This record gives sequence, C-alpha cells and structure tokens, in this order.
Amino acid sequence: MKYHKIMVRNKAIRAAQVILLIFFCVLTTAASQQPAADRVETLMKKLHSKHPGARADAVAELGKIKDTRVVPLLIDALKDADSYVRGQTAAALGDIGDKRAVQPLITVLREDDYLYVRQEAAKALGKIKDGSAVQPLINALNDETPDVREEAAKALIGIGAPAKETLDRALKQGDLKVIADAYFFFISIGEPSSEPLLIRALQRYGSKRMAMDFISCGNIQLKEAGQRWAQSHGYKIGEHAGSMDGPKWKRFGS
Repeated sequence: MKYHKIMVRNKAIRAAQVILLIFFCVLTTAASQQPAADRVETLMKKLHSKHPGARADAVAELGKIKDTRVVPLLIDALKDADSYVRGQTAAALGDIGDKRAVQPLITVLREDDYLYVRQEAAKALGKIKDGSAVQPLINALNDETPDVREEAAKALIGIGAPAKETLDRALKQGDLKVIADAYFFFISIGEPSSEPLLIRALQRYGSKRMAMDFISCGNIQLKEAGQRWAQSHGYKIGEHAGSMDGPKWKRFGS
C-alpha cells in the first residue's frame, strides 16, 4: 500500500511538472512574439532618424527579421541621401527576398553613383532570383568597377535557369554583342569552347579594358588574343600587362 501511494504521488508530481512546463513554454512564446512585434515598430520609426548610422542599423536589423510589412519602407529607403544606408537597404531587401523590390533594385544597379550601393543591389537581385533582372545584370557586367561586375556575374549564376538560357542562347547563336557585354561572366565560368566566340567579340566590340581582362584572365588563348588586340590598337604591352582585378578563367566554374 505504501509503495502504491508513492507511485501515485510521483505520477502527480510528474503531471504537475508537465503542466508547468507547458505553461512556461506558452508564456515564453507569447513574450518572444510581443517584443518582436514591438521591435519591428521601433525599427520602422528609426528609419526616419536624422542620423544615418541609426537608419543603417535599422534597415540591417529589419533585413534579419524578414518582416515583409516593411518592404515598401525599405524601397523608399533606397533613395536615402546616405550611400551607406542605401547599400544596407539593398542588402536587407535581398535578405527578405520579396519580388516587389526587384524593379527598384534594378534602378539602383543602373543609376546609383556609388559602387558599394550598386554592388549590394547586384547581390540582392541574385538572392531574389527574378528573371526580369537578367538583362540589367548583363548590362552591369560593363560597370566601371570590377567589384560590381563580379557581383553581377555571381548574381546571374545565382538566378540560375533564366540567366543560363539567355546566355547559352547568345553563345549558340553567336550573338557577339551579348557575348561582348557578358564577357566577364563567360570568362568567370570558363564556358568550354567559348574562346573562339569571345575572341571574335573582342575583335568586333573590344575595348582596352576588355583586352586587359583577356590578357590577365588565365586562359592562354584569350591572353594571346588580348595581346594582339592591344598591339593592333597601339597599346604598349608590358611583361605584367593586364587587369589584376578582372575576371579569372573558371573563377566560378567547377
């Protein structure tokens, strides 16, 4: 009988413990949800701060929370007077992944004066993976800064099928203008047997920068073609000529 009473008491204790644990979990969940909602409201207010640092912190935190309610506010923040805030905003929109941000990010990629902002816009478009960004990203492969060109190439790879179909079609059809525009991408992935078309694109649409990128990309055929183009256009070729920050053959390839 004494043993039976002990067993009953132990079961009652365990049941009480389970009830307390469930109650604690409910309270914890409610507590965590409420501060999260409050946190979003606080961060949304910080977007209107007079201090760029506060605005930048706010958009970065909103990107981590990934609350789609703030997407319109973040799209407005892409026009912020501070370039760092604009760059952080582009990154946040990429983290959230809402397709409403695609066209505003394309505008930033095309028009913003600061390379950091354009770079983050390219990264964001690669994360969102919308096919409408393919052509703008191809255009961005001709950006004046190599960092933006590289991010545009990686974004095209990130978008996947829509980008691959467009660029594969350009190769198959021998579209030298598209190949010239996207040479940074084709060199970076090291597309097999693409060298003859890349060389023809250089010959028809080449520039000094394109030739220097060919020379330093690590592919012997392209290097020699770049040297010939440079010499024929009156550019002196030194022993270490070439663009050290340009694309590298198979940089993103397998």
